[in-house]
Amino acid sequence: MVKRTAEKVLVIIGAVIFLISSITTAIGLGASDTSTANQLSELGYTQQEASLVADLAGGLSIWFLIVFIICAILGFVSLRMLKPDRQAKGAGILLIITAVLGTILTIFTGFISGILYLIAGIMAIVRKPVEQYNDRGETY
Repeated sequence: MVKRTAEKVLVIIGAVIFLISSITTAIGLGASDTSTANQLSELGYTQQEASLVADLAGGLSIWFLIVFIICAILGFVSLRMLKPDRQAKGAGILLIITAVLGTILTIFTGFISGILYLIAGIMAIVRKPVEQYNDRGETY
């Protein structure tokens, strides 16, 4: 049986960073509509251009929020899969897929969490249990 403490710690840190990113995105989303349009109109943009940019920023924020939350949930699911030893390979594959998609779909804003998930996924796939021998030289 392999202790998966390192993988679990990396997954927890990555999921917490994804959750913190989702919270900051949600806070920024609540304050972005009118303030962004007003600031852009003060910089010389027309009201229509400022409104368009503010809507685009709001849409991207909603997209990032959804992706961050899904990545955090998938991290906790893979953490649960790491408990029994037989599902470690499946958890590693899930972590690698989540890392790659989470990083790309958030336009590299989830880069740090993605790297943590990627390292944990590779470790979950590669690490094998150490064979233990009894007094007669038999493995168990």
